Amino acid sequence: MARSKSDISNSGIRIFLQKVGEYYDEARGLDNFRPTKKQRQRLLDFFDGCCAFCGRAMTDANFSQDHLVPMNKDRLGLHAWGNVIPACKECNAEKLHDSWEDFLGKKSRGETFAGRKKKIDSFVAEMRYEPDLGLESFAGSLYHDVGEVAMTLINLRYDQAKEAIQDSLGKD
Repeated sequence: MARSKSDISNSGIRIFLQKVGEYYDEARGLDNFRPTKKQRQRLLDFFDGCCAFCGRAMTDANFSQDHLVPMNKDRLGLHAWGNVIPACKECNAEKLHDSWEDFLGKKSRGETFAGRKKKIDSFVAEMRYEPDLGLESFAGSLYHDVGEVAMTLINLRYDQAKEAIQDSLGKD
């Protein structure tokens, strides 16, 4: 639940990036990334049933998905094919806001690092995912606008609630 204006604005950005991701998938001739069971299996098949970062075998219990480019106002990653990879829950929780390349470097070295990086790069290329789509101005305006509109509505309803409470207590 949102606790502040920035929480509300961040939720707006995530919704925006999901919607843009849907359009981006369609524009590239791909099904919208949800992931369905079939899409999840496609991810797992591409990454040989393993976490893209640590190589651990994926199971229903440890499967999660990670956005290579985070879905936030600073990085503007989309919820779309090419930006989502399979990651075990532990890696997903540990990565946080690290770049995927930096995090991969923490999880593997040498040939293992090179092989995993090549696999991720290959997936991104196959899906034709371009991480820089020039969304900064739209996202920046949206972040500000959502916060301002939300606070205006919250303050309006707050004033109405105060009046209702005063009325119920018989105060002017």
